[in-house]
Amino acid sequence: MPEGKDNTKKSPGESFGEMVREFGNALGEIFKDPKVKEKAQEFARSTGEAVQTFTDEFKEEEVKKKFKEAGKAAKEFGEKAAKKFGASKEESPQKNGKKSPESDLEMGIEKAVHWGEHIAARKDNHSGSTRVQRLVSYNVAIVWSFILLIFFNFFRQYIAYYHYEMAEGVGQWIREPLLSTEFGTVLPILNIALILSILGNGILIVLDRYLLRQGISIVLHVFSLAVILSFLRVFPFNFDLVPFSNAAQVLRIIATIIFIAIAIGLIVGIIVRIVRIVITTIRLET
Repeated sequence: MPEGKDNTKKSPGESFGEMVREFGNALGEIFKDPKVKEKAQEFARSTGEAVQTFTDEFKEEEVKKKFKEAGKAAKEFGEKAAKKFGASKEESPQKNGKKSPESDLEMGIEKAVHWGEHIAARKDNHSGSTRVQRLVSYNVAIVWSFILLIFFNFFRQYIAYYHYEMAEGVGQWIREPLLSTEFGTVLPILNIALILSILGNGILIVLDRYLLRQGISIVLHVFSLAVILSFLRVFPFNFDLVPFSNAAQVLRIIATIIFIAIAIGLIVGIIVRIVRIVITTIRLET
């Protein structure tokens, strides 16, 4: 045996505990603050000890014994099931006052039928509940579209940078709008998208058909994508008003990333719905 090496076999709990402790030490090296380092190492020690205590409760022989018992029970169940389902149909329904394997099987089939009927009923209830959920989502979409339509047309100046200033002993809040005058070039397409959302969801409340739902979703996604692309092209934001260091550059990058992510999501949504329409149309024709 090479010197300096401990070849003693460790339990899974010991190995895991050691791994967690090493992770804690690594965290301690990352965090230079003494208090943070101490807490990280304390967490690692307590976690390792907890895992060790938990795994020690399960002795290897006991685990083997339980698995053997489970295997034996499974084997017996398999043999009994084979006898039940392989029984001859010519056996009499009653024998010595006891039910034959065939009658047991019939009872099992009857229970399975009842279970199937129960599942079917639950499926119908689920279909009804999803219809209600869609109606709720349509109404919520209409309400939000109205709110956004009113807000962006009449109250967009409240999208602003707010700061408190003192002047001649009197303090007041100063509001500096973050939307520039270029927002006016984006507003028409935004209004069209919101109005179409109200109309489209209103139609779906009356006619909630699968293909119609997918078609309206595609139209709304296309106009939403047009709005996002307009924001990216014009970028009607005046982040230079924020007085923090590099705030304008950071906010511009964050806003651009968010718009691009939304645009990608809308494109994926359009493709998915087109595929669904094609697949549904093919199935209806076959």
